[in-house]
Amino acid sequence: MFIMLLAAAVTCIVTYIDHYSLHDTLVVLLIVLILFLVIGLIVKKLLDKFEISTDDSIGDEGEVVEKSTEGEENPDGEAPAEGEGEQAEGEEEPEGAQ
Repeated sequence: MFIMLLAAAVTCIVTYIDHYSLHDTLVVLLIVLILFLVIGLIVKKLLDKFEISTDDSIGDEGEVVEKSTEGEENPDGEAPAEGEGEQAEGEEEPEGAQ
């Protein structure tokens, strides 16, 4: 969008310096804006064709999702403690359960 505005400003300056009539200036300005709109749409379509590969460890909102299975080692190389990871998020542990 900024490029279209810059092109319009340059077009107006050049047509003013070359003493174009108002009608001719507006016709040239319209052609330039349509041309830059078409170029922008083509570039957008080309850029939209590239898919960004998403990693399985990233959730929908961009948050890191920790995945663990039984028998899997922790990042520090130790096996998970018994009962670790079994409690669902948001659940409270009953008193005296440890």
